[in-house]
Order: sequence, then structure tokens, then C-alpha cells
Amino acid sequence: MRRRQRGLVLVLVLWALVLLLVIVSAVSSSVHTETTLAHHQLDQARLRALADAAFHYGAARGYDPDAETAWLTDGITYEWQFEGIDMEIRLVKERIRLDLNSATGEQLKSVLEAVDVDAERQSRVVDAILDWRDRDSLHRLNGAEDEHYARAGMSYGAKDAPFTTVDEIGLVLGVSAELRRSLLPYLSVGYSRRGTSASPLSAGFGGSSGAGLGRGLWVLVKVLSEKQPLYAEALVRQSKDRLRLDKINYGVSSAAWPLDDE
Repeated sequence: MRRRQRGLVLVLVLWALVLLLVIVSAVSSSVHTETTLAHHQLDQARLRALADAAFHYGAARGYDPDAETAWLTDGITYEWQFEGIDMEIRLVKERIRLDLNSATGEQLKSVLEAVDVDAERQSRVVDAILDWRDRDSLHRLNGAEDEHYARAGMSYGAKDAPFTTVDEIGLVLGVSAELRRSLLPYLSVGYSRRGTSASPLSAGFGGSSGAGLGRGLWVLVKVLSEKQPLYAEALVRQSKDRLRLDKINYGVSSAAWPLDDE
């Protein structure tokens, strides 16, 4: 009888130890997860703070009234280091980033012309872009719908819906990788004001330094971290006495950093 009681006690003790180990393991796993999340959040906060610093520094250089020291606003890369972290900054004037979803055929042609696309190819690319974003299956004179993509050996057809990202331009029939890289610095999705009919190049295209008073300036930032770079962008405007960040997007895709090598 005593042996049975001792055996039962031993079994209960063993079960208690197993239960205790399970509880300790669960608590340890939870603490590890929370610690990992805390480190990740801390890293992200640090990267965002660095991007904020780059936004302000880039904007100050872009709005520099001295033409000799002002940074160019045509998408050229500038290297900058802050707190021991290497970063890359590019400036693009708001007016020369054309919204792919609201641009007219003439506006698209003006951008293609500016990047040295010949007239015949301009018509094909413009019509293909318009066919990509419209909701019907009828192709324009020089456009492309599903059957054209199939004949070209593509595994997909025209989207027949608005562009989601600027990087999507590379999927349009007739847009080569080289042309995509040339176009991306001057395209956007949702940044431009809808309804405008003026050419996005009317204020000059490329090679310009500084941004005028009241004009928007996109500051594109790439923070080079050990794990993976953080891509971020901000729309900056200058009032009479200060710079104002109108829009900030952190963790955007590399499409917001359009000139990265493939």
C-alpha cells in the first residue's frame, strides 16, 4: 500500500515537474519573442530617425538659395553620413513626377521625348500605358491588350486597372529595362494633382539646381543598414521662414528609389 502511495506521489511529482518545464519554456519563448520585437521596433525607430535627419538635410540643400552649393533636383545621388551611418539622398521636383494614373497621352509623350525616345516608339509606349490602366479590352491604334502580350511571349496580359506602383511601368509591353530606369525618376502614383493639363516638364527638365519658394520637393532617402536598407520618401515644401514635411512614407518599396541598379 505504501509502495503504491509512494509511486503515486512520484508520478504526481514528475507531472508537476513536466508542467513546470512547460510553463518555464512558454514564458521563456514569450520573453524571447517580446525581446526580439522590442529590438526590431528600436531598430526601425532608429532608422526612421536617421531618415528624418536626411529629409531635413536634403531639403535644406535642395532649397539652398546659392546655386553653386545647392543640390540638383533631377534625381542625382548624393552620399551623406550621419551618426556613423551611410545614406544616399536624391531630390526630385514635385512638378516633374507625373502621375501614371491621371496623366494624359500628351503628358506621357512629353516625358518619353525628354528621355530621348523616338516619335514612333513614343506612340506605341503611350498607347500601351493607356491600355494597361483602362478597364476595357479594346486596344488603341498602337496599344496592347492581352493578345499582344501573348504574342510577345508574356505570361500575363494588360492589367486593365490603375497602376499600383511606379515600378509596374516595367511590365508594360514595349517598356524595356533601360527605358524603365530612365522613366522611373519622373513618374509617380498618386503624388500629382489630378486634373492638371500642364506638361510636367514645363518648368524645365533635369539639370536644375534648387527648388523655388512654395514648390514641392521629393526627398528620397536610402538608409544603408547592416540587415537591409530602409527606403523612405518625403514631400517637402518651403514657406517664407521654414521647411515643412507634407508627406512622409517609411519603408516604401525600392520603386521609390527608382535608379537602383537591377
